Amino acid sequence: MRNPHFLYSIFIFISLQLALTSCGWKFRVLEDKMPFSTIYLSGINNGVGTEIYQRLKRAPGVKIIGNKAEAEVSLTLKVKIDRVVVGFSGAGRPRELEIRTTAIVEINDAEDKPLQPMDELKIYRSVTFNDTDVLATQAHELFHTRDINKQLAMRIIQKLQRIDVSKL
Repeated sequence: MRNPHFLYSIFIFISLQLALTSCGWKFRVLEDKMPFSTIYLSGINNGVGTEIYQRLKRAPGVKIIGNKAEAEVSLTLKVKIDRVVVGFSGAGRPRELEIRTTAIVEINDAEDKPLQPMDELKIYRSVTFNDTDVLATQAHELFHTRDINKQLAMRIIQKLQRIDVSKL
């Protein structure tokens, strides 16, 4: 006769496998494939733009061009970052900060006709302050800022991937 703990372990393992595979959860993979071969980038002198540039540079078959007239697609990016204090302590010191990042995205073809409507993407994050640990608060804010930049860049890359190739 087999060890009952061994059978119980196998039962738990199989149940867990079935639960995870049947729930539909999976990692969201960002494909590198783009429906165009050349792109012109404008307004990328910010965290979101840098992230987009790095991702497009690694995309196979995509060349970033410095001349808008020669590119199949042009991306114009305007990023606005606001830091707003939303909470104060009893002593009147800032206690909570909200980082509000807005990216306005325009995607046009070589003739400057819109391939997708202009879009405004927004992400808000809250950061709490601690008077005694200023360095940790700054690191926490920097972490959120970088994460916001990555999230917005991924959304913009997904918009680029959905461009209708028949319009090019």
